[in-house]
Amino acid sequence: MPEAPSKQGAQAPRAEAEPRIEETEEVFDRTIRELKEEQERAPRFPVRWRFALFVGLAVMVAVGILLVLILQFEREAWLESQREQARVHVGRLADELKIPMLAGFRAEIDVIAGNFLKNTPSAVGLHIRMADGQELRYGQVDASSPLAGGQRVQGGGLWYRAPVVYGGTKVGEVAVRFSEEAWKARAARLARRIVAIGVLVIVLAMAGVLWIAGRLSEPLEELARAARAVAYGDYTVRLPITGNDEINDAIAQFNAMVAELRHKEELRDVFGRYLNPKLVSEVFDQTAPQAAMRSERREVSVLFADMVNFTAFSESTDTSQVIEVLNQHFEVFHRIIDYYGGVVDKYIGDAVMAVFNHPKDDPAHPRSAVKAALAMVAACRRLGVLRPDGKPIQFRVGINCGEVIVGPIGAERRLEYTVIGDTVNIASRLAGLGEGGQVVITRKTFARVGEGFRFVSLGEKRIKGISKPVECGIVEAEAKEVRDQLRHAVALALDLTLPSGLRELVGEDDA
Repeated sequence: MPEAPSKQGAQAPRAEAEPRIEETEEVFDRTIRELKEEQERAPRFPVRWRFALFVGLAVMVAVGILLVLILQFEREAWLESQREQARVHVGRLADELKIPMLAGFRAEIDVIAGNFLKNTPSAVGLHIRMADGQELRYGQVDASSPLAGGQRVQGGGLWYRAPVVYGGTKVGEVAVRFSEEAWKARAARLARRIVAIGVLVIVLAMAGVLWIAGRLSEPLEELARAARAVAYGDYTVRLPITGNDEINDAIAQFNAMVAELRHKEELRDVFGRYLNPKLVSEVFDQTAPQAAMRSERREVSVLFADMVNFTAFSESTDTSQVIEVLNQHFEVFHRIIDYYGGVVDKYIGDAVMAVFNHPKDDPAHPRSAVKAALAMVAACRRLGVLRPDGKPIQFRVGINCGEVIVGPIGAERRLEYTVIGDTVNIASRLAGLGEGGQVVITRKTFARVGEGFRFVSLGEKRIKGISKPVECGIVEAEAKEVRDQLRHAVALALDLTLPSGLRELVGEDDA
């Protein structure tokens, strides 16, 4: 006789597993935020301004060097001109002074010297040395006047000298100091012109560089935006190729990379429909795909669900309709199993086998498996698909928790990555113990489910492959919070996977 329903008195289970998709998205978003924060911490200096600053500095240095060279050439030319003029002035002065110097007429020498300084604006000093060694100084004459032979004395201005000769006899020497103010004024005017031209050249060069660098940086900025979109999973990005240069080479390679990523994602999606999605992701993401195909022992919860009286249904129903009904239910079941962190291992005719705690880690996998099973039963009732005889389509579910062997099984050319062991066989046979709409588990598995459920014992049952009888029972949702969670999971599965006509079925349920 079946026992009265009993409440599970075990301690509250550990935190229930959240959908792994949300965890992956959170990790990805956190990584993107960290990269953006790291980029924002570094001072931003656009490439176009770098080019403009570099060219501006280069032009400034070039203008400075050009100014120095031009001033040097101009000064040499001015000095040569000054020498010629000084030679003429000093030679004429020597001719005028030879008789007064020979006669020793100091007054006449003073008059000649005064007139010379007055009539020669560039002359600022006059130094005369008589034959007897007497020196006469007029104007700006200082210690820098050693009669330096027409050479400029450091710090003493421009001096030019000539001997005073009468009848082949040297009667003295004369030296004239010329001012550099004319050169300073000329150099200042020349420097102002060169600087003005240099500033104009710098402004024009920087403007041109900004324009050119802007044209060059636009495709780079587009490339950066496109790369950011690809980082967020948009593989439809394609940049136009507008020329034949290095930048367009990079754009072409980027387009090829995105196309390859898109193709890889399409392959991942296609293979994920037929193989274990987690395995497919590991194989695609690892550099050594064989590393993802490792074998191991692992504790899991196995869920089996098969249709009640499928043989009779398939014999009395059109083939296309049989396939449609199965796919309709399996689509909803897959959504529910994935929602609770499980993975569909395989479809076996009218049955589905799911595994919890592999490959996705789930410490509370028995509780997740029971929730998924109850949600599947409730979703089946909500769909309300009828057989030709008017009876509803129903599934019975069996769950078992234990250790299994995980690994690639099959031939070298055709492998299946699955789980095997007594735990799997028992789960399959537990499903056969129940009626349509029931979830059957062992007492041992129920002990790990946690609060919020009740266990209706079916007594001890002999299960093929186990020597001793095993207490089995039907698990049902008891707590209102659990029923609300199941109702939400069913509504979400129906809303996301079914046509609009079937979505109207979403409503209150007694899950």
